Amino acid sequence: MVAIPQSAGATATSTGGLAERLGPNVVGALWMFASAIVLTLQAAVVKHLGQELPIAVILFLRVLMISLMVGPMLIWRGGLRALATRRPLGHLMRAVFGLGMMAGSFYAVTVLPLADATALSFTRPLWSMLTSYLAFGEVVGWIGGIATFSGFGGVLVIAQPQSGIHPGMIIAVLAAASSSLALVCIKRLTTTEPVQRILLYFALTGTIVLALPAYLTWQTPTLIQLGWLIAIAITGSAGQLMSSLAVKHGDMTVVTPIDFVRVPAAAFIGFLLFAELPDVWTFLGSLIIFGSTVAILRLRRRPPVAPIEDPGHSPPTPTKS
Repeated sequence: MVAIPQSAGATATSTGGLAERLGPNVVGALWMFASAIVLTLQAAVVKHLGQELPIAVILFLRVLMISLMVGPMLIWRGGLRALATRRPLGHLMRAVFGLGMMAGSFYAVTVLPLADATALSFTRPLWSMLTSYLAFGEVVGWIGGIATFSGFGGVLVIAQPQSGIHPGMIIAVLAAASSSLALVCIKRLTTTEPVQRILLYFALTGTIVLALPAYLTWQTPTLIQLGWLIAIAITGSAGQLMSSLAVKHGDMTVVTPIDFVRVPAAAFIGFLLFAELPDVWTFLGSLIIFGSTVAILRLRRRPPVAPIEDPGHSPPTPTKS
């Protein structure tokens, strides 16, 4: 009798068991939650460092460091063939929208209170609802639509735009639109491309695009500033990787609202590190946002289960009511 090896099946069961029990949307939501916390920490470091170095230099060194970290790792794991892609245009579009998001959000963080800049970035769910419907046909229904618009209203409650429109606010909203489009590109690319390759081509494109602006505003960072830049690169790459995994596993209309966790996190960090005292509107808006997030997640976390048919019997014929 020939023994059947069990290692492959055991490995598949151990790695896929958790995802199967939770469901793809819940797994995607957990990845997005982790991404939200990491990217909030990155924003705090950017705000601190933005008072000392030009934004173009920060952006250039960040994407350069990501290239130097991800590139060798990808080649070591898969050789030069790991760099090959048949979707250069898709990578280029993802890089363009990703750079627009990163540049706009970095600028907004340095000129606005951390909580306000983060809150304004959450016009993204409104864009995501539109782009996910147009690109993938993902629909949450009218209840999910109301919940999403309510979350947007909560962002407006926090931002209080009637008190005056700072240029940073407009740039933050445009960055949110770019972020939504970047997520669409990531969602399409992950059907054939590993997330590490997506991240690498984003970083390489950014290094090329930002080389001239960085040169024109160059300021050599100190050792301490270099340490902060490394922290930005690590948290940024980790956050982007997590968000890529989030949209790979779950629907965009499910995982995107989880990113709202960044609002109260940013308010807390802004108070703790930068003496930015959030007012009552920040907390009220956060409650509205959390409520909308939970509503949408509950709507989409339990997909309908098809009935199991007994192969020995014909399914019952539905009766007309």
